[in-house]
Amino acid sequence: MKAREYLPNFAIIISAILVMSCLLPGMIPLTRESNVPMPTMEKNTDTVIEVLSGRDWQPLQGLAQEQYTEEDFARPGTLTFTVNIADNKPTYFNYGWCAVDEETLRQNFEHMDVRLYVNDDELGTDVVHNLTFTSPDNLLCLDFGVLILEWPVGEYKLEAVATFKEKINDGLADFEAGDYVFVYNVTVEK
Repeated sequence: MKAREYLPNFAIIISAILVMSCLLPGMIPLTRESNVPMPTMEKNTDTVIEVLSGRDWQPLQGLAQEQYTEEDFARPGTLTFTVNIADNKPTYFNYGWCAVDEETLRQNFEHMDVRLYVNDDELGTDVVHNLTFTSPDNLLCLDFGVLILEWPVGEYKLEAVATFKEKINDGLADFEAGDYVFVYNVTVEK
């Protein structure tokens, strides 16, 4: 007799669980949703080098409204840039580091971690290309860069984060440990 009294309550609880299991997957986002699609990024390193060897591209930082001093770049913290894009030129988003020679550059990167993000999604090695070059002032440089070929209209947040795990020296100056963060708030209107 007691089992019959609990059966309706048990049926209600099971029904509620079944209804919730049908509703919850649509109610709880399992992935980040965005109204703005990701920009198209070049995956082939040879193509990136070919484009950067020409003149038909633009550096993201060069499009920024803000201008910072060398001292601003030389200490941990966050620098924020505002960028408006209205054309279809490829855009190069990067973080680069230079040192006086190959050994110093290698030692610096033993104590550094570099990550690039678009809308809080970390970019992988399929689109982040490591390029080495010699700067005009004869320093050896390593660049972590992404060549963006196409921007859908919208707003984007790009971040370059370099974490210095300890104080480092590029052969010219000391740089304190910490996060060096570069945030680009990009608006694309075509």
